[in-house]
Amino acid sequence: MIPVLLTKIKTRDGIWLDGIYISPPRKDKTCLIWIHGLTSTFYFSQTLIQEISSRCQKLGIGYFKFNTRGHDLVCRGQKEGLLLGTVFEKFEDCVYDIDAMIQSAGMQGYENIILAGHSTGANKALYYLYKTKKRNVKGLILLGSANDAVAEIQRIGEKEFEKTSRLAKNLYKKDSSSLFKSHGYLYSARRYLSLYTPGSREDVFPYYSPDTQWKELRSIKIPVAVIIGSHDECLDRPAKKFVSIFQKNATQAKSFSGIIIKGADHSFRKKEKELAGAIMHWIGKID
Repeated sequence: MIPVLLTKIKTRDGIWLDGIYISPPRKDKTCLIWIHGLTSTFYFSQTLIQEISSRCQKLGIGYFKFNTRGHDLVCRGQKEGLLLGTVFEKFEDCVYDIDAMIQSAGMQGYENIILAGHSTGANKALYYLYKTKKRNVKGLILLGSANDAVAEIQRIGEKEFEKTSRLAKNLYKKDSSSLFKSHGYLYSARRYLSLYTPGSREDVFPYYSPDTQWKELRSIKIPVAVIIGSHDECLDRPAKKFVSIFQKNATQAKSFSGIIIKGADHSFRKKEKELAGAIMHWIGKID
């Protein structure tokens, strides 16, 4: 059994975030920080946590996983009347969350940070590095890094997507925090437009058009790994073509690895062992 430390961190804008820290018996200077996706939490996907952290233990790598302020669908902030969670979070504030995670790792003695973001966590990890250029982050792993608008069109169809986008824009004009439900999901108008509007700050994987700039990925100079499941339901093209677009736009990365987990869906269910092995192998190559 692996001992797990339940912990919490405070962001510089005053938000408390719960999480876990798993320390290896013989600690090296490297740690892995995992950033979860939409509606998820630090304790989601126990099988994957176990697979990755057990391998980290053997290599002397620390493992951290915290809630972001976008955890769950809706959650209460510490300030009275403040609502957060996926529905209400402001994407740009992920910089505060990840800063606090990295600071926590530094307090434990880690000097070399590997950032791994899954789904919307991948958007956040890339945006964070684009904005901060943190020197102690030595590697970036983007998992399930599908474009949100493309994924939503795959789910509900283009006609319904356009209809819902018009609704969100109209609601936003009246009140950006207006709530509405669409095809089984709850949104605020602001969060919907952040997720699905081309050119928004959250739109860091713009492979839907050959003319987009990819300014965030093109700014990254550290090693980058893009990991995708061959059966990821969010994809609109074969995984191999998906990976090649990222490789083309990782123009300054010290190295690039495109890894396809055969048979895996967006959440890598039942492929956790293969995913964990691929991550550790990649870290071993760049360490």
